[in-house]
Amino acid sequence: MASGTMQSEGSTAMTDQLYTTHDISRLLQVDPSTVSKWIDRGILMAFRTPGGHRRVRSTDLRTFLVTHQMPVPEELGSSTVRLLVVDDERPVLDAIKRAFKPHANQVELQTTTSGVEALLLVSEQKPHGMIIDLNMPDIDGIEVCKRIRARKQMEGVRLITMTSLHTPDVVEASKQAGAVACLAKPLDVTQVMELFRVPLALNTSAARK
Repeated sequence: MASGTMQSEGSTAMTDQLYTTHDISRLLQVDPSTVSKWIDRGILMAFRTPGGHRRVRSTDLRTFLVTHQMPVPEELGSSTVRLLVVDDERPVLDAIKRAFKPHANQVELQTTTSGVEALLLVSEQKPHGMIIDLNMPDIDGIEVCKRIRARKQMEGVRLITMTSLHTPDVVEASKQAGAVACLAKPLDVTQVMELFRVPLALNTSAARK
């Protein structure tokens, strides 16, 4: 069994700013009641102050916007997509990091070789998405997906599985477990970018040049 190791590519520490529902309605140019509905449905994470007022952290708002393929205002700071990649084979993770390197300004990768550690990291790091190998020794990808989908607070995280044994049955099992897609290995970065519609979701520097 491979011991779990975790690496982060280009991560930056940021202080969460808090937004009211009216702040968000102004920022996104939507009605405040729409923001309240997103919170009531559990798709936009929020908490209540001791006085009963709703507040949304900037990281949770960014996650909501990227997950739902909405433009990320510059006011929210970094608009990169944060992905957690899980595979027990270090060479596979190294190959994936090399493949994503040309997209470093758009995608921030974090990797781990352990399914168990991935379940801890997803709560701590709150990535926009996860790419999970189905065949791992400590806990398989299907079980990782099921456990994450059982957590309401993780509802916004998009799950993608990957496997070298890509069959219709495996694809169906992944989707039943809560994944939005099951991709064949070696991983095609273009497919991942399309699943997150990165050019539509991000304010890229190229657009400002």
